[in-house]
Amino acid sequence: MTPGQLEDAAAQIHTARSEGKLLDGLGELTPLTMQEGYEIQDLFMASWKQPLKGWKVGATAPKVQDVYGVEEPFYGPFYEADTYSSPARPKAADFGHCCIECEFAFRFAKTLPPRQEKYNREEILDAVGVLIPAFELISPRFDTLLQDRVALAAADCGLNGGFVLGEPFEAWRTLDLAAHQVRLTLDGTQIAEGTGGNVLGHPFNVLDWLVNTLSDRGLGLNAGEVVSTGTCTGFHTIEPGQRAVADYGSVGRIEVAFV
Repeated sequence: MTPGQLEDAAAQIHTARSEGKLLDGLGELTPLTMQEGYEIQDLFMASWKQPLKGWKVGATAPKVQDVYGVEEPFYGPFYEADTYSSPARPKAADFGHCCIECEFAFRFAKTLPPRQEKYNREEILDAVGVLIPAFELISPRFDTLLQDRVALAAADCGLNGGFVLGEPFEAWRTLDLAAHQVRLTLDGTQIAEGTGGNVLGHPFNVLDWLVNTLSDRGLGLNAGEVVSTGTCTGFHTIEPGQRAVADYGSVGRIEVAFV
């Protein structure tokens, strides 16, 4: 794609997000490679003036990677204006899709600037402040979930529509997150369960991947930003008015209902 085409693609995503419209695609402006997708994402971020809240990582579960035809995750930004505290009641009319994922998120207490040398596990964990139970609200600016156009999914902020965050949990180092269970109920009936092992084998593996992938692209991770590590319990569409609760055991519970 030419620089002008990349800019036009970012502008169309910006307009769709601003106006709450769903696109059926970008036609000849559809990115064909992940590099093009991330370049469009960068241009979108430069034009979207809301404060950045953090980063989501998608396709961290093997089943999701199979659906999108990828062998590694993809990432995208999310913003303060689209972040809710649990129990959350976001307006369904503000979302093109009412979809949720249960995720382990981490708020960083130290900045990790981009550098040539890879960050190691202990450097990354030393920068983490707290663990936060989270719902990702999946809501692309397109009329599908772009399972056949993964580079476009990356361009569109990794399909992110928002987040619901629970109470911070400080004793996260005491947990075996790979084995830690999460149970999702909908209107009181359990519909899914999973563990942190469903995301690249361990949420820490996702942190390793994101920090170093951002660094390779000249991007840092700033103190105060939140990183969410992908779904432990699969992807679920819910209807307005339905009450979803994710039980993270000792980490806490979170709740969302679109209204």
